[in-house]
Amino acid sequence: MPWDFRRGKKDTAPTTERSQQQQCDPSYPDFCIPPNSPDLNCRDIPYRRFRVNQPDPHGFDRDRDGIGCER
Repeated sequence: MPWDFRRGKKDTAPTTERSQQQQCDPSYPDFCIPPNSPDLNCRDIPYRRFRVNQPDPHGFDRDRDGIGCER
């Protein structure tokens, strides 16, 4: 945790947006899949027709058109 020099103790504020983003794979900006999660298939998640950025570690965007789990 960051040190709060004004109070002389660690900052216990809620998680920042930046650290939340680090906990989600940037390949899937519409919802959070933790990085290094086990291999997933479309049938393993409830989402359809979502944005996918490359690289696509789970292979949700088979035709590489930027849309995952189209079928």
